[in-house]
Amino acid sequence: MARLVMKFGGASVKNAEAVRNVAGIVQQYTADNRLLVVVSAMDKTTNHLEVLAGLARDAREEETWTQFRKIRNFHHGIVDGLFATGEVEVREQIAGYFDQVERVIRGILLLGEFPNRTYDRIVAFGELLSTAIVSQYLRKVGLKSVCPDARDLIKTDASYTQASVIWSLTRDNIEHRVVPLLAEYEVVVTQGFIASSVEGKVTTLGREGSDYTASIFAACLGAESVTVWKDVQGILNGDPRIESETVKLDELSYERAVEMTFYGASVIHPKTIKPLRNAEIPLYVKCFHDVSAPGTVIRRGGTAELNVGICSRIVRQQQLLLRITPRDFSFMNERQLNAIFARGSRAGIHINLVQTSAISLTICVTEEPAVREFVSLLLDEFAVDREAGLVLRTYINYGEAEWQQVRQALLVQQTENKLLAVMRVE
Repeated sequence: MARLVMKFGGASVKNAEAVRNVAGIVQQYTADNRLLVVVSAMDKTTNHLEVLAGLARDAREEETWTQFRKIRNFHHGIVDGLFATGEVEVREQIAGYFDQVERVIRGILLLGEFPNRTYDRIVAFGELLSTAIVSQYLRKVGLKSVCPDARDLIKTDASYTQASVIWSLTRDNIEHRVVPLLAEYEVVVTQGFIASSVEGKVTTLGREGSDYTASIFAACLGAESVTVWKDVQGILNGDPRIESETVKLDELSYERAVEMTFYGASVIHPKTIKPLRNAEIPLYVKCFHDVSAPGTVIRRGGTAELNVGICSRIVRQQQLLLRITPRDFSFMNERQLNAIFARGSRAGIHINLVQTSAISLTICVTEEPAVREFVSLLLDEFAVDREAGLVLRTYINYGEAEWQQVRQALLVQQTENKLLAVMRVE
């Protein structure tokens, strides 16, 4: 039987009706396949857990426990919509997880701090809760399902909130623990986004990292395909919340998909493509409201959007433009560039665009706390001018109309098929 990997995001499991829909989709694929299903936290649970921990850190105790009850009641409501009162196993499992959440929150209240390692520990419960409910419901509807803990399978370094996968250990774990489960069970359900360090501490793979989790499992299992189920018909050439007209892209090459995610498209997690491209596993983006719709496929040689001349338009908000100049008025040579980029790496900034001149370096970065540290590391040797509140517009497969839109840009870069422009917000 073929091995398929599927990923269901938070919107696809946002309530009891949505979980039933997921079960219906899974049932359609189990006759001739073995499925590994990756599930994200339900709806906006990760955000709500972040708020919960922040309230505890700030010693806002009454609001902390109000937020805790809100999250708990939300999950209890979904359980009540899926399971009869007498079905206690799932209720006991959910109660156990909330007991653990409560202990973590009490620790944050006591210490008054919320470091990255605690962040990873607390937000992991979103995925643990959702997979407990989904896996138990799949069993309820008659599917032979099991739910291993992704923290035992995916091993990473200790870079909390943005951990790097240790592939040798992860591959070995999946081969020896997951492959036997796929031989025995119709569906293996596991968590997206979360992992653990070699020392056993909870880590996460970056926000929206469940797509990446799916690609990790697919690569290690030699899966036939990965399907990411979303609430849209596939990958669009622009964000419909920004663009007045968008069209679905039927196919994308791995390279084009990487470009789109790198420049800010919220299509899939940026790290998702590499494992799939290396293993030549196609990625399908399909709509969980319409299972029969073809969606979008990302694979080697997928270039349908080029054939019909569709321009992909990507807008990245909250950008800063930094113009960096040596204080001694020396040339911006290799030594100066190495010094600047080394400090950027140390601070952990995200550089989206670079332009050099004889005496300056201009970079476009995402507005985040790390930028302040980066600038402070530069000030002894460099003067730094900054302009905030900008957007980075990227056009892939652009035409004359796109050129006209960037005429007033602060910074423009052009390649054969890409046009990038840093612009003030209109």
